[in-house]
Amino acid sequence: MTFENEVIEKTIEKLIFGQDYREEVIRSINAVFLDFTVDFFKKIVQAKFNSENINLEWYKKYFINTKNFSADEAAIFAGINKKTITNIYGSANKEIVINVANENFEYLSSLITELEQDSLSGLAITIKISYNGITVDLSLSESLIVINALATKKIQIRGGAWSSIGKKVEKPLLDTLCKITGVPTENIDNTHFKKDKTKTFDREVDYKLISKTGQIYRIEVKLMGKGNPESADATIARDSHIFVADTLSEQNCNQLKARGVKYLILKGNKNPIDEFKTILRELDIPFTK
Repeated sequence: MTFENEVIEKTIEKLIFGQDYREEVIRSINAVFLDFTVDFFKKIVQAKFNSENINLEWYKKYFINTKNFSADEAAIFAGINKKTITNIYGSANKEIVINVANENFEYLSSLITELEQDSLSGLAITIKISYNGITVDLSLSESLIVINALATKKIQIRGGAWSSIGKKVEKPLLDTLCKITGVPTENIDNTHFKKDKTKTFDREVDYKLISKTGQIYRIEVKLMGKGNPESADATIARDSHIFVADTLSEQNCNQLKARGVKYLILKGNKNPIDEFKTILRELDIPFTK
């Protein structure tokens, strides 16, 4: 089992037992970040040891203007992520990303130089890294560039983790609910639903269940904070019949009730399985009683 699959499995387990899944995401973020940090430090030792420059040009040469890393990685090393570049320039073209990475690096270098002459005067920071018998020391300016790159990477990992965890958990979560309650496989449609480009609106849903009479019920899953305004609105865009959520505000619940949508709240729920069975029973979807 991969680390990511382990996080997904633990997240589903937390949700099924009505517990908060967020600590699993935080653990995942920290593990990925620390793994990146260790690897980054190893690369720094090799780059600094093989460099002939005593200024920040070695960093620019080995971490930004190089074919050894992707444009996305080069941007991170320069203290900016590709998503931000895309939002600003409307493109993630490699040439644009590398150019912006260089511009940002030059800006950071000049800013650090100014700080050293003013606010940082008298301050000494030295990062000493040893790897395979080789030891290198980073000056104040080099240390700040490295710290900034690590901070940028942490932000990127955190943003990606929170935005993707819901999507990765949706189908396995419903698969688990159906398995526990004993919904027959012939009454489950968990295929990958693609957007219909011929339509003017999106009917993509997360899951479908089929009743004893062949009625198809569309299910939407959302893992979001309480009171998220887009939560209940998602059922309109996708014409959902069942809504499964981590948390829902009272207003969200009232909105769903008014639309005739069945919903299941997981967090803090002592009997989510029983409530899921109630929904199945009311919609005449077979399950093991």
